[in-house]
Amino acid sequence: MPEIRIENVTKKFGKFVAVENLTITIKDKWFVTLLGPSGCGKTTTLRMISGLESPTEGKIYIDDVLVFSAAEGIDLPPAKRDVGFLFQNYALWPHMTVSQNISFGLENLKWNRTDIDCRVQDLTELLKIDEFLGRYPAELSGGQQQRVAIARTLAPRPKVLFMDEPLSNLDAKLRMEMRAELKRLHRETNSTFVYVTHDQLEAMTLSSRICLMKEGRVQQYAAPLDIYNGPSNLFCAEFVGNPTMNFIEVACLQTEPGRISLTSDDLNFTFAPVSPQPKVTAGQNLVLGLRPESVLLSEKGSIHGTIYSALPSGMETTVMVKTGNSLLTSVVFGGQDFPVDGWTGVELNHDNYILFDKSSGENIATGTLTVALREGGV
Repeated sequence: MPEIRIENVTKKFGKFVAVENLTITIKDKWFVTLLGPSGCGKTTTLRMISGLESPTEGKIYIDDVLVFSAAEGIDLPPAKRDVGFLFQNYALWPHMTVSQNISFGLENLKWNRTDIDCRVQDLTELLKIDEFLGRYPAELSGGQQQRVAIARTLAPRPKVLFMDEPLSNLDAKLRMEMRAELKRLHRETNSTFVYVTHDQLEAMTLSSRICLMKEGRVQQYAAPLDIYNGPSNLFCAEFVGNPTMNFIEVACLQTEPGRISLTSDDLNFTFAPVSPQPKVTAGQNLVLGLRPESVLLSEKGSIHGTIYSALPSGMETTVMVKTGNSLLTSVVFGGQDFPVDGWTGVELNHDNYILFDKSSGENIATGTLTVALREGGV
């Protein structure tokens, strides 16, 4: 099975740089998601790997075969890269039945009829659409159409399956169901999946690795929970996680071995890095990152605040708390509601707070935190 290596790939459209100096390796059987906001270069990257778009610079290998090299003038077409591509709009033939849609590509590849019928039967049973073989796309639901499109893409046994936002046309409930189906399908087919989305929840729940992009550059390439717990910069911290991470602007008061004293408008903090001591100087502007689950609402909390808003969803409630000049988001698990403008205590009790450099946005340390009120603070 294939490994995909992308080395120093750049794509320019005139003077506009869509992807810049991209270097990543996609291991065999990984489910890799290209994640980022609109216009970040994720679809262009997918199209370059698959052969639908030619890079301006760099090299691409699939299964140790050089499929593109700007320097050597190599650019294999998609048909010779042995890949499958699942489009956002499914691209099913409306005048063909489910069986005909799936077998169409195999007929063009000159498979014999017996092998085609066996392959169609195997795939439709795997994807639970075998009862719809005689139906036309217009007679199917959105989820059923998507399963047909997946079956058609998998039919020739491609080494790699590329998917460009395949769930974006589905309603919320069906999207959740199809995420589970895609994850199961990835496990059962033992294939390499490369998936494009702007939905961080899809990326978190499906991926072996996430390639998080911004303005054509890779910001972080790691396992989902590694990005969540250790974002490489402020962009990654803000983009991954729902509700998003809380950020408090602080300044360094002083440093000493094993601890950094910080101050904000309302609070003083003592930050104890769990990693090697970062290079921080007195007066340096920093940003303290706190995930919502590490902001606890408690009557015993040393910080006092008022409820700015409460959004109960049944399983959990997202609460925004006004503490002095700061607005902190907390997640409270269980079916609870909170009165707006009501008083609450806030406790910061966690071991995974992150310190970012304000000017560069880079993650400089992870550590534990203790809080003290400033005079006149909250």
